[in-house]
Amino acid sequence: MSDWNSSEINDLIQGLNKIEKYTWVQIKTHGSKKPGSSVGTGYKLISSHPSLSENIPEDIKLSEMRIDEKKRIFGFRVDGVYYIVWFDRDHSVCPE
Repeated sequence: MSDWNSSEINDLIQGLNKIEKYTWVQIKTHGSKKPGSSVGTGYKLISSHPSLSENIPEDIKLSEMRIDEKKRIFGFRVDGVYYIVWFDRDHSVCPE
């Protein structure tokens, strides 16, 4: 994130503020219903992704959420906590 400009960081903060207001049920139902469709948080599980750090358990289910039109966060949930693995400013970590 060190190369992000202040506008991009502000977009990220606004997106996280939006997401934190939802329950997990709302987040999951705010995802895309059809392949190629983008609505709401865009929550979806990701099966094909870059290698994860060795300190991340192998059995996690990695997911993606939309911050804005281009920016995404990737992470996984354990109990009620969502652990962010990647911030993606231009939708290049797992492009569709």
